[in-house]
Amino acid sequence: MAEFKLPKPLLAPSEDSKPFWDGCQRQELLLQKCDDCGFHRFPPSVLCPRCMSMNHQWVKVSGKARIFSWQVTHQPFYPAWDTPYNVAIVELEEGPRIHSNIIGCNNDDIYIDMPVEVVFEKVEDQEWLLPKFKPSAK
Repeated sequence: MAEFKLPKPLLAPSEDSKPFWDGCQRQELLLQKCDDCGFHRFPPSVLCPRCMSMNHQWVKVSGKARIFSWQVTHQPFYPAWDTPYNVAIVELEEGPRIHSNIIGCNNDDIYIDMPVEVVFEKVEDQEWLLPKFKPSAK
């Protein structure tokens, strides 16, 4: 008898986040940048949290970051996710922090302030590419 496995949850971009996810599908990391004060922001929002301007554009960013914080999960939050897995908060060179995963190294090798860079990984059985981070050669 075949083992039943739950599918990974599907992404459901909102109107505000759709440009971010569209950029990921082109393997580009895009953030909103305020036209008035130049502040890069994530997650996407209608108003700039710094100056309250509604004027912004989506810009491609470097994808270079450092690990701000991380943890390894041994108990799955959702049954379709294999354990153990890491969850990291990376701080992009442009300032915003993003939740993601660190790939391309052992969980024991991850450390605070570790230089990383964005890569895009396909979700199994789906068409979506997700931004993940790997140790950078620096």
